Amino acid sequence: MDEEMMDDLFGDGGGLSIPSRPPSKELYQRLDDLRRGGCCQGIAWSNWGCIATIASSGAILELRNLRCHPEDANLDGGPLKHLCWSTSGSELAVIDTAGRVNILSLFSSLNKPTLHRHCQMDPIDELCGIVGCHWLTPAPYQANRPAQLNGPAVKEGSSYKYETSAAPVYGPFHPVLGKSALVCVTTNGTLRIIYPQVNGKYAEVHTELESIVSSDDLITHAAIGSDRNQTLLIAFATTSKQLRVVRAVIDWGQQKPTERGAQPVPQQPLNPSIRTRHVAVTSWLHDSPSDNINSLNTESSMMQLSHLEFLPSSLEPGGRLTPPTIVAVRSHLPPSMAHYNQEVHTVVDRWEIREKMQTVHPAFEQLSSRRNSIGSPPQAMSFLKKLDSFTVNKILLAIQPINLGRVLFFMYSDSSVEYRDRTTMAETFTDNDLDRVWHLSQIGFTYPEDEPCLQVALSPSYCSMVQIRNDGKVKWKQLDYAIGDIGSDNSDPQYAAVVAALALSCSSAVMRNVAYDDLLPIAAKYSNTNLTFDWLVELSSVLKVPLDYSEEQHADLLIRNSTIQLFHSIQSSLGFRGEFEPRSFPGKLSWLVLQLRNIVVLVTMAANLGVRGDGPNPNEKTSPLDDPEVINALAGSVRWTLDLMAWLTDTLLTLSSTLPPGMDLTNVKGFSLPELHAHLVKTNTVALHLLLSSSTRGFLTAICRRLSHLDWIARRAITPSAGNTGSGTPNTQGSNPDKQPSPALRNAYLHIATITTNTILRIKTIDTLLSALTTSIKDVYSTILPKSQTSDKSTDKANEKARNAYEIKIAFGGPFPEAFKPIIVELFRADGLLAAVREDIEPAKLFFADFSLLEVNEDKASLAKRKASGMTMDCFRKTWLPNPKKGMDLVEGKQVPRWRRCARCAAVMVDVLTERRALQWLIMQQRRCFCSGYWNTVAAGETVA
Repeated sequence: MDEEMMDDLFGDGGGLSIPSRPPSKELYQRLDDLRRGGCCQGIAWSNWGCIATIASSGAILELRNLRCHPEDANLDGGPLKHLCWSTSGSELAVIDTAGRVNILSLFSSLNKPTLHRHCQMDPIDELCGIVGCHWLTPAPYQANRPAQLNGPAVKEGSSYKYETSAAPVYGPFHPVLGKSALVCVTTNGTLRIIYPQVNGKYAEVHTELESIVSSDDLITHAAIGSDRNQTLLIAFATTSKQLRVVRAVIDWGQQKPTERGAQPVPQQPLNPSIRTRHVAVTSWLHDSPSDNINSLNTESSMMQLSHLEFLPSSLEPGGRLTPPTIVAVRSHLPPSMAHYNQEVHTVVDRWEIREKMQTVHPAFEQLSSRRNSIGSPPQAMSFLKKLDSFTVNKILLAIQPINLGRVLFFMYSDSSVEYRDRTTMAETFTDNDLDRVWHLSQIGFTYPEDEPCLQVALSPSYCSMVQIRNDGKVKWKQLDYAIGDIGSDNSDPQYAAVVAALALSCSSAVMRNVAYDDLLPIAAKYSNTNLTFDWLVELSSVLKVPLDYSEEQHADLLIRNSTIQLFHSIQSSLGFRGEFEPRSFPGKLSWLVLQLRNIVVLVTMAANLGVRGDGPNPNEKTSPLDDPEVINALAGSVRWTLDLMAWLTDTLLTLSSTLPPGMDLTNVKGFSLPELHAHLVKTNTVALHLLLSSSTRGFLTAICRRLSHLDWIARRAITPSAGNTGSGTPNTQGSNPDKQPSPALRNAYLHIATITTNTILRIKTIDTLLSALTTSIKDVYSTILPKSQTSDKSTDKANEKARNAYEIKIAFGGPFPEAFKPIIVELFRADGLLAAVREDIEPAKLFFADFSLLEVNEDKASLAKRKASGMTMDCFRKTWLPNPKKGMDLVEGKQVPRWRRCARCAAVMVDVLTERRALQWLIMQQRRCFCSGYWNTVAAGETVA
């Protein structure tokens, strides 16, 4: 055939048009559910990372979460009507078709909820069915603190500069800090507020939104949102095609603390009331784009809503405030028996809630009997402004605002997604602009469009989603770069853009206090590059993280720096390859730092805080160090720390014998730092980084001093005439200094004293080494950095920035600065710092030492021996746990303790249940793993959730 015939057959080179996949019967059913009424979402992803789904039977609630499998470190996902997570991510509202509400809460485990409100207190009435719900945003911990957004990343030369913006957080807020309340709209026009009282028990208040006198007045869909004047705006659609907007004010019924006799707000019982006022009304069906649809075949379907969404006011980058917006969605499916191909489509309508000032004709002023009186101007009038509608040739399943409400995420039934500008509704994140990066989707990452779905939920980090497929199965989908290779270093524009996008997504998640675990498997695909290191360096730039503690003498600021935990958690997770596989060099480094930090925090809090004891006086506070169960729980951590110090010393003393030929650490000219760093990475030797990083050295110094204090208390306790051990703790209240310790407490401290006495390396010796290193490094920094004058603050800031840049690279396992060469020589030379440590150690003890408690030996023989032992480390008590046998709940008539396993790093601890207040308080500090990941509670007799 010639070209002309080809054009006639196939068009002007446009190719064949492949017909779209016909809609499934499940999609027809889903669209019917959406049209029948609002609040029918069967899958929801919490900000903590818990994925709740309603089983296909409608009678079972299922909880899933992404979790790291301990064997290979792979990350996988794991008649009720509606699910709705609170903004905090810890409360879940489970609503049935009759409008009854259960409220469950999560505390320390993603798959172990507690029922706080039972639906049995609600009536069973179809007219009470809930068609719209909304959790109030918890009040910011700092009053009027705005929400932060990091982005975009703008390319400047060879690096990125990160812009930031802010937006106000709108109320109303629950008066108790950290608490929220559920606001619901029912079919019969009732506005319900279900709220926790100050004692934690849920109560309810309600009012009538609309007077229902006929079936035309029944509400089918409702959407609720906060407004900038700390009120609620409620939009609802009726069966008579009306769209109404009501404003609601919540008065929590509390006296102001400044009034006479007023109690502090958290102590006052709440007695809320609701006031409502109608704002505007219109029809949600008028001005439909009838020219775009076939009215003959679609009239009935297009006269039914599937979604009604409320978008609160948002602050644009230029400072302009976008009005609150109502979005209505109408979707069309061809009749199931249609004998012709008719495409599906969705119409999206929008209305802005606007205000205009009312004016009074001057003639009315002359009607006043008092000519000199001044009338008050009339209040502003609200009205709905209809915006242009648009049509999409797909079935829209869900809409979710992201980026402080400036971008809308559209999810469709064919598994595709779109990002649209909230104001113009134009598609965004499609430019592939590597010089101005917002999101991974903008730079080539996409979701695979494989199979159709019925319901969708977006992750808290906005970088993955979960779907309910036609067969009822739940599938997790993550962004993937399918175009090719991203590159291997920052010289490649695509690689640098990916690093910047990951840094933005992670930092935004951290600022919003939501889970970011789904970013880890995305980054793990590029573990053969330096992406982890580059990501953390870039992330530290976005969050402006201080990691320089070379000048810091007190450990308080170091312990409170939670971003250190964030960075090491990411690095540890990406370096984990399975329980019985060697960790990567940076992963091993961070894994040890996280455990060390956790022990420092636990011992510090146990020594300095008072808790209510178990004695006859419940208000009397005692030190946790006066409780034998607490001391027994800390004993494993004491031994682990002392073993860590001995292992560090042993590793450094034997390092010279493992060096390549020709490398000499006792001479400045005998080695190059890049070659040394390459050797340390190849052999997985992290000891030198642990000592030369100021943050890690700070943790080591802090734990040395706390263990010295604990050893002093232990020796007083086991001395017959010692008196109360708690007298040595500064914040202990109610301790009797003349009271002798109980036999149980004496035995617990005897265990501690035995561990500190039989240690290979004395605490004082390692503390002396750390102090000498700190002094040497401070001297080096003072030498290589310019000296500032007394009034020259700019030089001081420049020096702080330079030191921080050095420390960031060392903390993340990067190369040492060239100026550190003399320090390394001072450490390893014949009469250097390590030589003094060697003199204080018995060589035989060090040679035959068993460091299995640390799990740092990762050669094949050590890993095989650990696997064959059938034991797992309890990361809280630092003791070995026998692996439970499958299906065995009882051993010798006793219940087998259940495990908790971290969803992020796969660490294990026993799910401890105790009535002792001091120990219970200490365990509460472990409500999240030492890596800051959330726990999964493992079933009895199982090892994996």
